[in-house]
Amino acid sequence: MSLCITTLTPSGIILTADSRQTYRNNAGMTRIGTDNAVKLFQLSKKVAVVIAGRAFFPDSKGVFKETGWFINEFKKTVLDGKDVPAVKDIANKLNSYLVHNFIEPEEVRIKLHLEAEIKKEGGTNITFNPRHEITISYSFTKDGNRIDRTFIIETISFIVAGYDADGIGRAYYCLAPVDPTDPVSRNTEVGGFLRIGQDDIVTRIINGWAPEIQNMPFVKKAQSDGVNIYEELGKVCHIINWGVMTLQDSVDFCVLMTRITESVQRFSDGTHMSPGGITGVGGAIDVAKITPDSDFEWIRKKELVVDDS
Repeated sequence: MSLCITTLTPSGIILTADSRQTYRNNAGMTRIGTDNAVKLFQLSKKVAVVIAGRAFFPDSKGVFKETGWFINEFKKTVLDGKDVPAVKDIANKLNSYLVHNFIEPEEVRIKLHLEAEIKKEGGTNITFNPRHEITISYSFTKDGNRIDRTFIIETISFIVAGYDADGIGRAYYCLAPVDPTDPVSRNTEVGGFLRIGQDDIVTRIINGWAPEIQNMPFVKKAQSDGVNIYEELGKVCHIINWGVMTLQDSVDFCVLMTRITESVQRFSDGTHMSPGGITGVGGAIDVAKITPDSDFEWIRKKELVVDDS
């Protein structure tokens, strides 16, 4: 799991990413694998990306490698120093790359696995429907009954951010294989932030409420009575003046949100409506900036060290 945040203000763009990487062991338990994973990458002089979600997947030879390895391969093989005209074009190219190198091969692997499992259960006549985004729906016959099921692909989300030729900084959110869209974007003229990974605590802090509230009976009743709950709940959302935020303020905001999330995860085991949780945010926070007048620059980046204490 992860928490990666990108802020956009008139002063520039700040990108941050934590370093924790989790995995499921053979017993199905989620464990912390490392606090030294890299999730923030420079793609070109004025464009960078942060990633969250699936940490490993196999290459064309079947060798499992970190998602970051594929991001670097994308930079070398697809971008290859070429002059890509727009931030959104790079986001689209990265999404296409992940679809070809991850989503499509993963779909094949999952279908083969599901077929084997269904046959073990005594199922026959397995039929797969065309994949819809990250959902694989299928059906089979068992004991004379037709059974319908779905499987959700564990995928990758990312934010590509940087400056276009018009001098405006832009950031696009994407959940592979869904193309980046303008409604899920920010720019430096309006300001704002995007986040990916375990952002539930950040959402609670900024919005003043959590998504689970939509499942509460009194909220459902209000919706059925015609109340626009999002408009009403929006009244308790914190006002953040992105237009007057400096780069240092942006760094402080991102680091604070990340450390608060890490601390809450340390002491909390979910909520009453959603018990249990993964302590998926932690480790060093990598920080980078891009401004209208300067290229990508690391503010803080993990380096290899030797601890001989």
